[in-house]
Amino acid sequence: MFKGIKLELEAEEKEFISLDGQSRICNWLYNHLLEMANKHKEIFVETQDTNAAKIVYSKRGLRNLLPDMKKELPFLKSVHSSPLKNTALRVSAAIQEHQKGKKGKRKNKSGWPQFRSWKKSWFSLFYDEPNKGWKLEKDFLIISLVMGCYLKFHIKEASILKNKKLRNLRIIRQAGHYYAIFTVENNLPQQKPIRKVIAFDPNHKNMAYGVDCAGNSIEIAAPYWLKRYDKRIDEIKSKRDHCQKKAKKLIDEKSGKEYFIPSKRWQKYNKTLEIALHKRREQTKVFMFTISNDLCREYDCVGVGDYTPQGGGCTIKMRRAMNNRSLIGRFKEIMAWTAKRSGKLYIEYDEKGTTRTCNYCGYKVEDGLSPSIRKWECPVCKATHIRDENAAQNGLKKVLRELPTKSETSVSLVPGSGLDFIKNRWAWRVLPSGVEKHLRGKDCIQLQASGN
Repeated sequence: MFKGIKLELEAEEKEFISLDGQSRICNWLYNHLLEMANKHKEIFVETQDTNAAKIVYSKRGLRNLLPDMKKELPFLKSVHSSPLKNTALRVSAAIQEHQKGKKGKRKNKSGWPQFRSWKKSWFSLFYDEPNKGWKLEKDFLIISLVMGCYLKFHIKEASILKNKKLRNLRIIRQAGHYYAIFTVENNLPQQKPIRKVIAFDPNHKNMAYGVDCAGNSIEIAAPYWLKRYDKRIDEIKSKRDHCQKKAKKLIDEKSGKEYFIPSKRWQKYNKTLEIALHKRREQTKVFMFTISNDLCREYDCVGVGDYTPQGGGCTIKMRRAMNNRSLIGRFKEIMAWTAKRSGKLYIEYDEKGTTRTCNYCGYKVEDGLSPSIRKWECPVCKATHIRDENAAQNGLKKVLRELPTKSETSVSLVPGSGLDFIKNRWAWRVLPSGVEKHLRGKDCIQLQASGN
């Protein structure tokens, strides 16, 4: 199993300027190779030349052009071969994903790759082999350049990497800061015996609603701060977009081409926006890791419904809340990874029909239930259901049926082997200090500190 460790880099300004130069060259190479791919694509369409097709559509066709390009363009030699090679592979991978979408081999189609703007997005440097083009010396990262030259960066919290088996390195820039992302190889623990199981129904009213075999229901509150954060981000965007993006025209001395630079006010708001987006991304990641780690401490098997937002919603406001602020897809990825790392089992079950099916008698509401209906009564057995709780109970039944085939270890559920009546209803809320667990109907609050 592999995991990424993201650590911030520190150095003098000249070191980061040189690193920007490396990124600019890789960005230029990406655009140049894409331009060549477009030309060879046109040749193949017109003449059906198989050599042109191999260059464009094969995995290493563009990469094989690099040796000759280095002879013609000596400035490429100032960058280590590893980032250059991976830049070429990146273009080819984007083209192949486009082809898979056209042939129906991908669920979601992807368009033909587009040219990149370095000013808009910093081009990451990827070193895919350990100690090739980079190395660690105590708390420092050393990046090889050309003719014995190198860049040296201090790594914050480098002690985390001690005794770790490093696989590769990616250098990125976010919100004006530079980070090194190390891929670390971890040995997976053996899967633990399954005694406690919970199934969650993900939705937008809350983050998820779960039911376990011991008769407990858990409602995980969505991040309460996310709506305010997005409102603030919209305000910054609005102020930035009212400034001049093309305030001053300049001419490049070498090429003679004209280009524009934005006003100082636009640059100020754009930098503030980058910082806000970075903080949002990091805080949502901490939120999901906190929940996932806590669930893996409590349960041996966690099931989550396969629902993901698909652009639905009655109004623009609702669609934005469902798509832009939804963390369901990322939560399931993090939950699966955390379970595997903890020796626990993660199951994603088919939740079709779980909301409109009575978990007692199996009656199905023909036309489904409107999102506004939070409670409903079964017309057959007269049982009153909480919408999300009923869906989670049906999900738990599906998870229990799948357990014998999905689990690698023994399954001995406690206190029973099936679904139990709901005895306790818990509300979980993630705070900076940990997970607040409130037992509804009783004056009982537990706070469990949870790291990411």
